[in-house]
Amino acid sequence: MLCNGLQIVESFGGFHRNDKSIRILLESGDVAVWGGPARLRYHGVDRLAYDSHPLTGNCRINLIFRKAM
Repeated sequence: MLCNGLQIVESFGGFHRNDKSIRILLESGDVAVWGGPARLRYHGVDRLAYDSHPLTGNCRINLIFRKAM
């Protein structure tokens, strides 16, 4: 996942919804990579900063690359 624009707080959890999660701040230009069994973990955006980015304005662009088999 390549993040561009506003910063976000991403939660990466376990294999079950109630598993404890960790929160990671992702800023513009950051890359998060996970694969194998980790791709089945719960994850999502906790919050989006209410701000303005010089290139994207008040939004973010998230690029996700997957290998189709």
